[in-house]
This record gives sequence, structure tokens and C-alpha cells, in this order.
Amino acid sequence: MAKGKRHNRIWPPLDLLNCASVLEKEGFYVKILDANAERTPMDKIIEYSKNFDKIFVSSSSLDRWQCPNININPFLNLTKKMRKGNLFVMGVHGTIRPREILELTNAKAVMNGEPELTVLDICKGKSLSKIRGISYSRNKGIISTKKRGPIDLNRLPLPAYHLLNPKRYYYDLLGKNLAILEASRGCPFSCIFCLKEMYGSKYRKKSAKNLIKEIDYLVKKLDIKNIYFMDLEFTINKGLVDKLCNHLIKERYNLRWCCQTRADSVDMQLLRKMKKAGCALIHYGVETGSPRIMNVINKGIALEKIQNGVRLTKKAGIETACFFMFGFPTETRKDMEKTVKFAKELNPTYASFHVATPYPNTAFYRYNKTDELFSEAYTKEHSAVYLKGMADKAFLSFYLRPNYIIGRLFSANLKSSFNQFKLFLEFVKG
Repeated sequence: MAKGKRHNRIWPPLDLLNCASVLEKEGFYVKILDANAERTPMDKIIEYSKNFDKIFVSSSSLDRWQCPNININPFLNLTKKMRKGNLFVMGVHGTIRPREILELTNAKAVMNGEPELTVLDICKGKSLSKIRGISYSRNKGIISTKKRGPIDLNRLPLPAYHLLNPKRYYYDLLGKNLAILEASRGCPFSCIFCLKEMYGSKYRKKSAKNLIKEIDYLVKKLDIKNIYFMDLEFTINKGLVDKLCNHLIKERYNLRWCCQTRADSVDMQLLRKMKKAGCALIHYGVETGSPRIMNVINKGIALEKIQNGVRLTKKAGIETACFFMFGFPTETRKDMEKTVKFAKELNPTYASFHVATPYPNTAFYRYNKTDELFSEAYTKEHSAVYLKGMADKAFLSFYLRPNYIIGRLFSANLKSSFNQFKLFLEFVKG
């Protein structure tokens, strides 16, 4: 199994789309090559890049800002071979490890945090020393400029989706012709494992008017059928969600959408309106079934609140995907068994089990003493092999329950059941 294995889906790179729209608004000629969606070989990427005077490569698209890949060898192998002098790197890895990423790539500069305005400054030809939020080499040393302040999301133009082929993108739990959007950035909570370096410390919201404008454009002009709102906690901003749902209900779009949020930030009235507006799936980060570990990770939610939120979501007719992790500080096997038991009690439509990653610049990382650039697990109590084994066993234990299988076979949503079966086969294949 690859180090820190992640399921990298073919989703639109919203960070690059935002950067492209900002540049186009200022009159720059921009192209996006999504090598993940197009399955472009490395030599073709390098050859294509020679047509441009500035190249921006992201190590982690916006959907991976919070949980980036640990194995970045493909990214490093590519950037090492690209022409030096016009390559700029953005993403999580350079944000939390700027010196190392600068040394391991051919980048002229590495960007720190949100890339949109930094990319614009670079393209305008500003001196590197005058650009906030970058690291670059000078006189055999590395200079890091002052961090850039958080961007006003309402100043961003429509994401440049016209530069991509929407038919390339899909979410196996939702459908094809997929777009990724965001109504906010950041999160007001302080879970120890959450990597928020790309978002900054400030929680910011986009206006309902601007978000609705983006949706109308995608549906009417590009025939988008599915949208994933990539906010860390979507329903915290209930006023925006309410206005969004009212608009979608009024327009009667043939649109399915999903979001991720906390189980204690939903209620029956909101969920019913979301369902009527096309919400088909909600992702909940449950993390653990142990009250003690819930306190350790500073999640700030009781198991009863999670049970209630998931129950209400099911009652509203919305599918649920719950995420669980193993390997937190002081976690015992008994704690992990409580997590598996809790997952079965919740019985979401989909359940995912992972090893908790101690990302640099998180409170979790302080427990983790290692020389690795990006370590995949906290191993003071348990080895990475043991934790991966627990995650695999939990997955099989959850999905191979006779009651779960029978329930899915007789589900009214046959497409959902089929998607679940495909995901299970992917897991078995490894």
C-alpha cells in the first residue's frame, strides 16, 4: 500500500480555476492543464508547459487543502524536470514546508496560503521581494516574505470553468458533470488534527448573491448536473444555506448537490429544505466513537449530538457519509473498537475509515516527533502497519454486515447501491 494512501477523485481544481479567472479579468491569456482528469503523461506535461512564460503547478487542489497527499513523489518528479526560471509552486505542501519544497523542485518561488492574489502579483511582474506570501532563493539563502492577509471571497470573479471540460468530472457518490464550489473558507472550530494553513485563521463567507450567480452560470451555461460545496462546515452559515435552497427550489434545476458539515449544525427544518433543493448527500466528520478521544482531539461535540444529526438527515431522505479515523494520541485498541461499534450504530449510507495524519502546523503534530517531511501516522502508541490494519478491518466489518448488505440491496436508490458496490471492489483491489 502506498504511503498515506488517498482516494484521489477526478474533481475540478477550484484553486486553479479561481486563479485563472483573476488573471483573465486582468487581461492575461490563461490555459489550464488538468493532468489528473486528462491522464496526461509527464513528458506531455513538460512539453505543453514550454508554450507559456509562467507555469503554476499545484501540489494539492482546493479539495485537498485540508487533507493533502502524503506521498508527493509524483509532484516532485514532475517539478524537478520542468524548466527552471518560470515555474511557481502553490498548495499545502509548500505552505507548511516552503524551504524543503523549494529545494526539492525547480520552482522560482513557492507560494504560501491562498494563491489567487499571489499569482496575480507574479504575472504582473512584481519583484519577488515585493510579493507577499512567497519563499524564494537569493544568494544561496531562502527568503520568505510577509504572509498575505485573507482574501475577500466576494472579490473573486466566477471560477473559470469554461477552461475545462465539465464532462471529465464526476463524484461516484453523486454523479457526472460535476463542479466544485465554496461558500466559505476556514472553520471556527479547533480540532487538533485539522490542517487549516491554506485557509488562514479567519473564517470568511461568500454572499448568497455571489454563490447563486456562480450556480446559475454553471447550470445554465455549462449544463452542470452535480455540485459539491467544498466548505469545511457548510451549514454553520444557515442564513446563506436557506437563501441558496430557496433559489434552487424556485428555479427547479435538475441539480444534485452535497456538502460537508458538523452533525450538530443541522436541524429538521433545514434538512427538509435542503432535500427539496436537491441535496442528495451530506458528509459528516465523526472521527471517533470514544468520548475520551473526542475530548483529546478537541472536537467539541457529544456522541449523542452526532447520533441525532445523522438520524435527522436520514429522516429527511438525504444520504449520509461518515468519516472515522484511528491513531490519535493515547488512543487504545478499546477506543478503536468503540469507533467501529459507533459507526455500525450510526449506520450511514457510506462509511470511511482512515489513519489519522499528523500534518505539520497542527496541534496533533506536536505529539509527533519525526524527521520525515510528511509522516503518515502518529506511531507512539501503535505502528502505522497496525493502524492501517485496523482501518481495513473496520471497513470490512462495517460493509460485510448481513443487515447492511440486505438494506442496500433493497434500497430504493439502486444507483447509490451500485456505486457503493464499486467502491467496495476498489477497496478490495487495494
